[in-house]
Amino acid sequence: MFSFFVGRFAIKKSKEVEAAELTAGLIDNRDEVTIVPKHEPTGDVRKFLGIWMTSGYSLQPQANAYTIEGTPITLYTDAGRSFLTTILTFTSWQHYQWYESSDGKKWSSVSDKKGGDKRNLTVTPTEVGVKYYQLRTAWYMLFGPTIFDPQVWSQVATVHALDSDVDVTDLKVTTDDDYIYNLKNDITTTSTYARADIEPKDFTGTVKWSIDKPEIATIDEDTGLIEANTRSISGEVKVTATAINSSNGGIKEASTTLMVGGGLEDQTVYAGETATFKLMGNIGEFEDQEDLAYSIRWFKEDPIDHEQEEIEVGKNSISHTTPVTTLDDDGTEIFAHIEVKTGGKKYEYDTNKAKLNVLSKDGPEISIDDTLTNKTVSDKNDSATMLFDVIGNDNLVYDTKITNNSSGSRLKNATYYLPIRKGTKVNNVLVDGTDSDYQINTDGKSDDIVEISGLNFGINQSHTIEIDIKIGDVNKRETYRSTGYIHGVDDNDTAYQKFSEARTINLITNKLEYSVNDIDYGSIKPIANEKLIYRQEKTNWPNNILDIDDMRRNKTALKLFLSQEAPLKDDQENELQGHLKYINDDSEADLLNSSAIVSETSGGQEMNSLSWRTDKGVLLEMNNKLNKSGSYHAKLNWTFVDSVQ
Repeated sequence: MFSFFVGRFAIKKSKEVEAAELTAGLIDNRDEVTIVPKHEPTGDVRKFLGIWMTSGYSLQPQANAYTIEGTPITLYTDAGRSFLTTILTFTSWQHYQWYESSDGKKWSSVSDKKGGDKRNLTVTPTEVGVKYYQLRTAWYMLFGPTIFDPQVWSQVATVHALDSDVDVTDLKVTTDDDYIYNLKNDITTTSTYARADIEPKDFTGTVKWSIDKPEIATIDEDTGLIEANTRSISGEVKVTATAINSSNGGIKEASTTLMVGGGLEDQTVYAGETATFKLMGNIGEFEDQEDLAYSIRWFKEDPIDHEQEEIEVGKNSISHTTPVTTLDDDGTEIFAHIEVKTGGKKYEYDTNKAKLNVLSKDGPEISIDDTLTNKTVSDKNDSATMLFDVIGNDNLVYDTKITNNSSGSRLKNATYYLPIRKGTKVNNVLVDGTDSDYQINTDGKSDDIVEISGLNFGINQSHTIEIDIKIGDVNKRETYRSTGYIHGVDDNDTAYQKFSEARTINLITNKLEYSVNDIDYGSIKPIANEKLIYRQEKTNWPNNILDIDDMRRNKTALKLFLSQEAPLKDDQENELQGHLKYINDDSEADLLNSSAIVSETSGGQEMNSLSWRTDKGVLLEMNNKLNKSGSYHAKLNWTFVDSVQ
């Protein structure tokens, strides 16, 4: 449903921004050349806790790129706005313009036909020599850029066209960050770039990127952009660059490692020691900016009742050191809460919960090895302790092996406790492969707890526990974490407690849930002179027209059709002299006379929420006829159809 009023609107004209000059010394054919850029290059991006504090390029075009005459070469780039600028100009999107120069002084724009309006520019030198390129990235809507629109300028890229190939002799790899977050939220980034340092510098081949654990992070094979998973899977990945000679296809490889996580790492200490938890990743420098403030607060969570308590630390400290630990502290979870306030709004996120492991120097040395398996179905993203796309009635099994590694102390009269989600049915419990007695404590607010008592652990003795369950009803997307633990006494009848690692179930409804937002075209003139009327800003990217949460476990191919049920009319049944059109990059469709495919997925692919740029999607095309004042409405039909592929 949408509505608008007949009225007036205006369009502002844009202004050109004059280029500043910057001189830089570059070497070509052993002669010094003074470059006067089209515009002074923007400084490097500065980050704080993964937040972009300044606008700029996270991937600059190569300062010096080498190829041979007649062979194409691509200049790759990536730019972004600061966190504050993004908030203030969230309805704008990126526009690109490349400039070129033969002498490094006189510049002209690269035509759209040659890719001058693209983020990455491919050029094919027609003769031996050099040419210079610079990119402007600006954020605006339809008309611009103006002096008020944010824009950044790249460094100057010099493309050298040689007369013969140059092969690689040495290769080194680095990454901009050695730790990236796997948490998806409004303000942090979950990506970084890998860089190749190649010898000789005039290498004319290509570099391809790969990564060894795509379930943890992926990498763009051309640009080296590394993106962490957002499913909270942590671990170390190996990033490899392969330099390929153009002359003979020979290769040279080099690698580096990168950590992916939620911001904090587990810590293990002996009782009587302290433990330090420190925020990981590119902390960067915080710059004071008008109307922008941040805070870092630390919390701890009890592993049994999940009660949380704020920890008193220094203001905005990036680390927390515990008091001297005791065995009672084992299993405690620590996390940090980060807030950024700007423009009267608050943006916040929590790090992952890092576990404090406290070991006994003299008592038992208990280790707990856990797995979690979905016997009903297996998901490609499942790990040993994390399951995805679990639905009601699924059959899950918690497997646990508890071992006393001590050579001099026993654990006696122990009970193993496993929290389970409310509504879960326990099918059976096995201890060392035999049916075992157990109790279910239902007093917890959010958990039931399976209790298995009478366990004893002699020197180097182990027990295996298998708890077979059936999931209850699932009415919303949710994540359930369960941390088992064992409690008993040692040979001196001193209480001993040990917690395992958390096991996580990601639950879904097995349905495609969606909600449609109204479309509003605002006020227009009584006669709109056969022009397109654009939607109001609130219905443009990055806001969604259609919010979709695709929780289907079996994601068959899907098509989304859109059509208009009836003409636009007001409450007096006056018909608007105009019609709705669906416009994308390739086609246009009159929605009153036909249906348009507005989104489509292939088998196994999730259907995402739908948003449109200002000049795309459902637009109102007016006729050159008089309209009566009023509020006009029409109904749009959204239809999901399974498609065969």
